[in-house]
Amino acid sequence: MENPYVAALDDENQEVGVKKEAEKEPEIGPIRAAGRAIPLRTRIILIVVGIAGLGLLVNAIAVSSLMREVSYTRMDQELETSMGTWAHNVELFNFDGVRQGPPSDYYVAKVFPDGSSIIFNDAQSAPDLAETTIGTGPHTVDAASGSASNTPWRVMAEKNGDIITVVGKSMGRETNLLYRLVMVQMIIGALILVAILITSLFLVRRSLRPLREVEETATRIAGGDLDRRVPQWPMTTEVGQLSNALNIMLEQLQASILTAQQKEAQMRRFVGDASHELRTPLTSVKGFTELYSSGATDDANWVMSKIGGEAQRMSVLVEDLLSLTRAEGQQMEKHRVDVLELALAVRGSMRAAWPDRTVNVSNKAESIPVVKGDPTRLHQVLTNLVANGLNHGGPDAEVSIEINTDGQNVRILVADNGVGMSEEDAQHIFERFYRADSSRSRASGGSGLGLAITKSLVEGHGGTVTVDSVQGEGTVFTITLPAVS
Repeated sequence: MENPYVAALDDENQEVGVKKEAEKEPEIGPIRAAGRAIPLRTRIILIVVGIAGLGLLVNAIAVSSLMREVSYTRMDQELETSMGTWAHNVELFNFDGVRQGPPSDYYVAKVFPDGSSIIFNDAQSAPDLAETTIGTGPHTVDAASGSASNTPWRVMAEKNGDIITVVGKSMGRETNLLYRLVMVQMIIGALILVAILITSLFLVRRSLRPLREVEETATRIAGGDLDRRVPQWPMTTEVGQLSNALNIMLEQLQASILTAQQKEAQMRRFVGDASHELRTPLTSVKGFTELYSSGATDDANWVMSKIGGEAQRMSVLVEDLLSLTRAEGQQMEKHRVDVLELALAVRGSMRAAWPDRTVNVSNKAESIPVVKGDPTRLHQVLTNLVANGLNHGGPDAEVSIEINTDGQNVRILVADNGVGMSEEDAQHIFERFYRADSSRSRASGGSGLGLAITKSLVEGHGGTVTVDSVQGEGTVFTITLPAVS
């Protein structure tokens, strides 16, 4: 048997769920919802048919009104003519003693002062004299009570002396004519609307065919087919302009996605490499700490010196990571920089740091080598390349800085005559944390980020940096920067 408390709780939960769903779904009016549900093709056809139907209706009303006015004008003229001629002469209705009436669709009444009247009417219907007004000209009145037909009358009443003459004409023929006219217009209008509907179906379907192809292409792209493109149409059409804009947008979107994927892959590799590089000194620090804590050694000075060395390596790595981040994202303050003066300043710094090593500067530029850049960052670039040659070229390697120009660019060659590197190492030398000789680099305290920082800084100045190396002969780094006149 079901527990009533559990059942009540379930009902309450269901009500809460329904309320939550109602809160999540925005309220949409029935008209807006119906508008969204109707396809564009159907809406266009409905609009075309609606406008055409409205035009036909206005035309029918105008034609009917015009014909009505023409019919009324003709009847009024006939009534006025009748009133001015034969309607006043009663003798015309008596020929050889035989009483004859007016034409069958006319009504004539003579009302005398004593209240008697003579009526000439061959029809079974008559106008309502109570609605007739004397002296106001032709006007419309209803049929009299008891008439065989409810068709209204057009009447005219005048008083000649003491006698009132009323002339009326049945509007049956004109009413039937107008009714037939309306029916013909309705039939013709219906045929025209059907023709417009069929033609609109064909033309709209044909005109919207490119949009259906755009829709199919967008659906495939949404499904993951990023190489799909919208077919090209003439740029003189709106669809052609739309397809061209969509294709450009898709190209940019695909390029952005590929760039984002590459950036993500680089970031993952960067984080992994940074974690690996930091793990080595941290492991060493942890090992020396555990070694001292376990009592395996009591030489605290030796342990602290080892820990200090590993901490220094981590400090260098962190500083290089910060330098790389600043090189890739920080805005540079660019000024006119004399490259020769910059190279001489770098040579002075390197000779102070390595007093027993040789660093030369030669200027082969035909004009003053001036570039636009950040002096501090460019100084860091040359310092990194010279230090790389002194550190990894060998103990006897000499480094030279050569400057030349070709009119549009300034080239800086940083060359050493050291041990060089293999072709494979040269292809990866600008990658983050890459080392041609891992063990030696760790011993020298390098982080493997110096050349990556150099490349980022050079590209931030709109330049390029390349390397050419031969094992046993040396390495040449070539920096190309836009010259400033």
